Amino acid sequence: MLVKEALAIDLKTIYAPAEPFVGEGRDTLSTLINPLIYNILIISGIVAFATILFAGFSLISASGDKAKTTQASQSLTYGIIGLVVVVAAFIITRLIGAVLGFKFL
Repeated sequence: MLVKEALAIDLKTIYAPAEPFVGEGRDTLSTLINPLIYNILIISGIVAFATILFAGFSLISASGDKAKTTQASQSLTYGIIGLVVVVAAFIITRLIGAVLGFKFL
């Protein structure tokens, strides 16, 4: 309950530039945090997907070179791991929001 009370603090008292976000009962700290989490997850997902695409292109264009193939397969592995981490972060964020009673994402 302490976290729920902390996230329910009036934004205008702790962060003056949040004035455009307040109004109609939406003036809580979770209103400010929600877009940040959402945008970070989107950007992370795009970066992980771009890494996978780049690694696939590198793997195709390696033309049998052992060093390039190894490097491209490692990049592909890292991209897939990154995408899994982003999906897990999304699920964990939704779970924490459901447990604490806030609508994240």
